[in-house]
Amino acid sequence: MKKLIALVVAAFMLAGCGNFVTDFGIPTVRFHSVSFGPSASGYEVIFEVQPLPGSPSAYVAQLNLTGGPALSGFGVPECPPSTAADDCPKQTQNLTFAANPGTLAITGYVAQSLNGTVRTVTLPAPVVINP
Repeated sequence: MKKLIALVVAAFMLAGCGNFVTDFGIPTVRFHSVSFGPSASGYEVIFEVQPLPGSPSAYVAQLNLTGGPALSGFGVPECPPSTAADDCPKQTQNLTFAANPGTLAITGYVAQSLNGTVRTVTLPAPVVINP
């Protein structure tokens, strides 16, 4: 009985904690600049998106940029926990502008898990994709 009471008390303590959330399935991704410059269709910025090992498949609903508009999303494949970080699948994303947009940096993203949970993720440091 004492164990049951302790378990109930612990559950209430965790439920009251503001950081205790149950949003499983949010992907953790990293970004890499690939190239940028003039193209036949305007000014093109190309970057890669790569999930980290253990990241589930999900959807990045919005990409937040400094120096540019928020961009619509894309799907992210899963990367099993046993995979080496550089072996996780990579996706190339292309952005086309009429002219050089100036400095563009990814500051975060809004992710949606397969069960519908939405979470805004802020990167620890902006990733510059167009200097």
